[in-house]
Amino acid sequence: MSSKIKVFSASAGVQWLKQGWNVFKTQPLTFMFMYIFMIVVALIPLVMPPLQLVAAFTAPFLTIGFYLAVISKQQGKTISLADILKPFSIKGRRLNLFRLGLYQMGAIILLTLLADSLFSDTFALMQQAAENHNHEQLLAEVVNTLSIGNIGVFLLAHAVNLMAFAFALPLVFFKGENRIFKALGQSLKVFQVNMMPLTVFSLVIGILMLAAMPLSLVPLLVIMPVAYIGFFCAYQAIFSQDDVDTGTNGSDKQPAQTNEINTGRFDA
Repeated sequence: MSSKIKVFSASAGVQWLKQGWNVFKTQPLTFMFMYIFMIVVALIPLVMPPLQLVAAFTAPFLTIGFYLAVISKQQGKTISLADILKPFSIKGRRLNLFRLGLYQMGAIILLTLLADSLFSDTFALMQQAAENHNHEQLLAEVVNTLSIGNIGVFLLAHAVNLMAFAFALPLVFFKGENRIFKALGQSLKVFQVNMMPLTVFSLVIGILMLAAMPLSLVPLLVIMPVAYIGFFCAYQAIFSQDDVDTGTNGSDKQPAQTNEINTGRFDA
């Protein structure tokens, strides 16, 4: 059964960010350290390339752990950094998170192949450039190899990838949607029917990120956790909560068990 998608006006994008800020300020340091932990895990492959797959499959679990911490704060509970690891010990949805990680990895591979195809001349030029190559000349040569059309195609493909997986992750975990392509389709539909509020949301975050650049991006330690929380608030608002799948099987599916969804405790 498809989850009901609610439609909001453009102003909702700002409201979701305000909700994110209100949750963040209840325990800011913990959310900041959670975000730092997620970044550190994501950067591990740069230091230890063999762990690239581990980092890729860990990302969905850490993001869900962050979302579960948001729910705990909404319920007035205290959270800790260790809470971000909770999804690893929750039965019933781990397999689907792992499957979603596989799909994400596949999408990244396809995007990489697309980039290699569209920008092969650019990559070849950069690889051939000597260390003593004039930087201004190299930049001019790189620009000459780029095509606005190719850049547009790649940006469009990247945007579709981001939109497809954005809401698919919470749908797979909290709604129990085990059909990955269905979850990806629903995520794209959310952006279709709620393009205005999500665009406003993204623009505000983008402006804040640009404003943070002169400050060595340090404010991102606040901006990004608020963005994560605000995005999850958007998910909570957009998707109706009265038809949530509790993750149990057969006759055990009962609406009264929504507390299990809120705490992330699912039966296998």
